Amino acid sequence: MEHFSKPHINRDALRRGVKTASGRLHNTIDNVSDATAPVFRKMTDRAQHTANRVAEGAHYAAGALSHKGEQLHHLQQQLVKSSRSKIRNRPLLAVGIAVAGGVLLSWWLSRRNREDDAS
Repeated sequence: MEHFSKPHINRDALRRGVKTASGRLHNTIDNVSDATAPVFRKMTDRAQHTANRVAEGAHYAAGALSHKGEQLHHLQQQLVKSSRSKIRNRPLLAVGIAVAGGVLLSWWLSRRNREDDAS
């Protein structure tokens, strides 16, 4: 009866059990780590490959935009040069076009203001 009334704990056995469980846990963690390492390496390689492709695409896009920007700048210079010669050849026509454009712009803006006030 005495054996059942007092819990009998063998501390050495408990320590061995904890140590054994700890060792098994560490072995399991090592096994899982070894098994998953190739998967993580492969994922990292794929992510790096994807990042490189995105960077290459961005570099290509930047080059294309730069080229188009140069083309637009050249076109702007041609238009300014052409406009200067036309304005010099017909100055009254240029002034008339500018006045007509100003009147149209003024009419359009005042119409928008009236519509905004009505709302």
